Amino acid sequence: METLMRYLPLLILLIACGPGQERPEGSGEPGTEKLGAVPVDTNKDGKLDTWYYEKTVDGKVVVVKKEIDQNFDGKVDIQRFYDDQGQLTRDAIDMDFDGKIDVTSFYEDGKLVRKEKDKGHDGTPDLFRHYKDGVLLRLEADTDDDGKIDYWEYYKNGALSRSGSDEDGDGEPDPDKWVEES
Repeated sequence: METLMRYLPLLILLIACGPGQERPEGSGEPGTEKLGAVPVDTNKDGKLDTWYYEKTVDGKVVVVKKEIDQNFDGKVDIQRFYDDQGQLTRDAIDMDFDGKIDVTSFYEDGKLVRKEKDKGHDGTPDLFRHYKDGVLLRLEADTDDDGKIDYWEYYKNGALSRSGSDEDGDGEPDPDKWVEES
């Protein structure tokens, strides 16, 4: 009975939403299918736009994924993934609402450690930012879309300290292409 009471609001919400209000296709996360998603209509327009995916860990229900339709067009624009303690581990964002992920951020202990951007909109990240304690340490880029990093920037105390490029294609910064910042 306690279980039924716990999920009664969810059942009412699912029934009230009617057909066509299910979570978007392909948005399930392994280990969450049995509990399903908790949908929400944040802007009260009658269409679901946020989904919380839960699983039970040590007897407690925790959110392991959250999906958001930010512009209310029926497509997921933001996905946030959480560990079993509820800390954010990764988020993926479709910045231009074209259905493709543009920026993916990775977190450790709730802190941003890396951000990847797909500048070419081809499904492959080509700009990588590395952080420590929220401060940018290094930027790497594939400027010619060949799948190899060919540009680097290093930062100290949040300020650019040096940059370099690989113009001979060996995967290493060319010694004569390093620029030290003052």
